[in-house]
Amino acid sequence: MNVKEQINLLRSLEELDLILRDMVSPAYKKIGFKSTKPTLEFMKTIEKERNAIAKKIEPRLLREYDIIMQRYGGRVVVQVINGFCGGCYSRLPSEYATRSANNIMNCPHCGRFLYWLSRT
Repeated sequence: MNVKEQINLLRSLEELDLILRDMVSPAYKKIGFKSTKPTLEFMKTIEKERNAIAKKIEPRLLREYDIIMQRYGGRVVVQVINGFCGGCYSRLPSEYATRSANNIMNCPHCGRFLYWLSRT
């Protein structure tokens, strides 16, 4: 599987994890969002989808994902904007952009997974 596909799977996994976290969070209702208690069937469906996505991700990347998620609680996969990490806002080494086509890159400062939007 290529780099772009792995990054997209990691982003999908992050979205599902954040949805699950928000649905059970008391803070979600406190700030004004109306949420019904998720049904057991809904939670099982989401977990099934999450597991299906996780199986497609390389085991090493999945372990890194879990560590980063525990550390930051979200924003595991971030976009590079004008040479800066979208997670910690640190300037990235210039060679990262050229190496990113063939490798999944992590920010050297915060460790988050990085992605660049294609210009095509």
